[in-house]
Amino acid sequence: MSDAANVEVTLTVQNNSEVEMGDVVDGYAADQAREYKEKAGEYAANALNSQNMAEAWAESDSAPAGEGTRSSKVWADTARQWAESTSEPDGVSGARSSKTWSETAREWAESDAEPDDLSGAKSAKTWAEASSKSAASAAGSANTASASAKASASSAAAAKTSQEGATTQATLARQSATSAAEKLAQMQINLKVKADVDSPVFTGTPVVPTPANNAQGTQIANVAYVKQKMAELINGSDASLDTLKELADALGNDPNFATTIMAAIGKKLDATATAQAALADGKGNNIAETYATKAELTGETGSLAAVAKSGSYKDLLDRPTIPDKTSQLTNDSRFVAADAEGNVTLTGTLTAAKVYNAVYNDYAEFFPRGEDTQRGDIIALDGTSGKEQYSKATSSSQCVVGVHTEDFASIIGGRTLSPGDDILKVNLPTYIPVALAGRVPVRMYGKARKGGWVIPSEMPGVGRMALPGENITQAVGQIVKDDTAENVRLVKIIVRSGR
Repeated sequence: MSDAANVEVTLTVQNNSEVEMGDVVDGYAADQAREYKEKAGEYAANALNSQNMAEAWAESDSAPAGEGTRSSKVWADTARQWAESTSEPDGVSGARSSKTWSETAREWAESDAEPDDLSGAKSAKTWAEASSKSAASAAGSANTASASAKASASSAAAAKTSQEGATTQATLARQSATSAAEKLAQMQINLKVKADVDSPVFTGTPVVPTPANNAQGTQIANVAYVKQKMAELINGSDASLDTLKELADALGNDPNFATTIMAAIGKKLDATATAQAALADGKGNNIAETYATKAELTGETGSLAAVAKSGSYKDLLDRPTIPDKTSQLTNDSRFVAADAEGNVTLTGTLTAAKVYNAVYNDYAEFFPRGEDTQRGDIIALDGTSGKEQYSKATSSSQCVVGVHTEDFASIIGGRTLSPGDDILKVNLPTYIPVALAGRVPVRMYGKARKGGWVIPSEMPGVGRMALPGENITQAVGQIVKDDTAENVRLVKIIVRSGR
């Protein structure tokens, strides 16, 4: 088979910086050239598939079109096996080739031994010699044959009688076997309904003797015995207190009921004693340590009295400290939130004269996602949707907005974040990060010329360089570096709209 695995058709359209295009190279000619390129690729692929299929049907050693099919090569080899093989051709048990049958026919015609290795068989030659010898004695043997015929008749009668006897014995044997099988099946059925000696499982309503009231040991307790013991346990108790649960509920489910009652009694005052002052409130708080006294509330020296008199924050004993350095603005103060990786989140508005050190090159916004996109895809407003959403741009897109970016220096929009949220994990499922300004990689094919405009192509999300005189209204940006490659790849551009 051919080793060809791929057919590549390359159609190169050079811009007018390399050759004079004249009136030939215009927008229509470029579109036609691309269409012919695509059709040529389809025809080449179909031709390759046809070539590969033809080669498979001609020369393949395996099934060219699935199980049961054979190539011409395999059928030719099979035909050779049926013609010349000395073994079973095509793996068919008992089959012989034409060559083998020819040799067998010769054996049946000329062999002095048993032809085809058949016990007792004779060739035509052997039979001819035997016939010649037999002819001489045929006359003498006629009488002998007559006598032998009579003897054979008697032997046949005896054989018939023996056969009938054998048939009768065979019938009796079959009947015995059937009876034995039926008995075995019935025995197996009977065994299935028997309980095992070890850990038996009973069904129905098994009955055992009722043990004596003072029984001990391991004998079986039946329903009557259990009811008798339950009656003794209840001993005529009221219906509302004749179960363990009812008794537990009546005791408040307290496993130490007696201790609890005695402790409660110990807290009660003697009937003739004077009540002592309480030391704690209803929540167990020590009154002396928890509550301010009248003297503390009305005096001149107490902390509460000092604050009430002066109204000064400084008179509070446990006043919080207000940070006076930026380094003291911690997560606990809720001014600045910083995680272990140094990422900082502000809860308010940041105002600065200058901001430095953003090392990435583009500025982006989260746009509502209409489909899955990837880094470098050209993004446009989806004109087929009834809601605002954005998808990969094509040559028919009417509103190109920017390029899918993953290395933005700054981004706006998206969902409102909660403390600890990752901005990308929260927004990427429903929003596309789209570069609106700056430098960003874009997916495109064909040659890239520095300063050339990139416009959407017929491939979703992929751009190409606009030809001279071509409409650049939907251009996404300008190329910053020459690139002579032709394949789809990332090329850096300055994001800006066409004029």
